[in-house]
Amino acid sequence: MRTISTFMAGAFLVLTAAVPAWAQGVDVSGKWELTSESPRGTQTSTITFVQEGNALAGTMETQRGSVAFENGLVDGPKITFTIVRSMGDRTMEMAYTGTVEGDAIAGTMTTPRGEIPWTAKRVD
Repeated sequence: MRTISTFMAGAFLVLTAAVPAWAQGVDVSGKWELTSESPRGTQTSTITFVQEGNALAGTMETQRGSVAFENGLVDGPKITFTIVRSMGDRTMEMAYTGTVEGDAIAGTMTTPRGEIPWTAKRVD
């Protein structure tokens, strides 16, 4: 009986260690520097994520000011969130998707004008 218990404990440890960190979920909470390339050149902003379970909220700071979002989602290594920017009487929706790998994220921002690749690195 003791041999079976020892074997089961060892097997559990091996299987737990074999599961990548991203499969166990990620925590993107904190400050990130986000960079994107657009027809206007390189754009850099600071985004602060607040993650509670799979829910993702935060604030993006750009040259145009600060904009908050509360509709984000974390699903394994994947994140999604949408920022709505007001420009006078018009609004523009920017939908972000990305994949987290450690302290880096790479993804795509989709706007009415097309898709733009973006990257982010954790700064806090």
